[in-house]
Amino acid sequence: MATPPIDPSPSPPNEWESVTHRFVVDRHEGYVIVAAENGRPVHLDIRMAKTGGVLRGLLDSLAVSVCLGLDRGVPLSDYVAALAHARFEPAGWTQEMGYASSVVDYVFRWLASRFPRADASDPGDPDRPVEIREGETCATCGTPVTWDPGTPCPECGQIAAPPPPAAPREGPQLVA
Repeated sequence: MATPPIDPSPSPPNEWESVTHRFVVDRHEGYVIVAAENGRPVHLDIRMAKTGGVLRGLLDSLAVSVCLGLDRGVPLSDYVAALAHARFEPAGWTQEMGYASSVVDYVFRWLASRFPRADASDPGDPDRPVEIREGETCATCGTPVTWDPGTPCPECGQIAAPPPPAAPREGPQLVA
């Protein structure tokens, strides 16, 4: 029995709005090029002015990895939390962000400042994420929630908010 072909993901549009940002970290010039759709980054390119070199190759690889994650619904805030304040050379003072502990630190802190509402789940109210819990349905498309909080709905792409923290237990507590 033949398996049905896998349905490819929808192709990206032919044009995106983009921002090109020039930066300098410790005399190392670079450019961040970000394509956005509905205020959310969908493509990232990091270019260092100096051709060749290990840093340029690693930044190209990092940008490809981030693009793949953004395409699959990984929130920009997850990348910012993981990569901001990464420490390695070159590091130094910048005009826009003060001290950058690395080029990666600078790029992801800049992305967070440039796209502060990139993870907003409801374009009408970007400050309020839609809260979804296991056993409920997606607030956007009505699909039963069977995915982990913080990941996109497999049907419509809505990001499920993490559940609220558990209330503290009442009664006597054991202290170790």
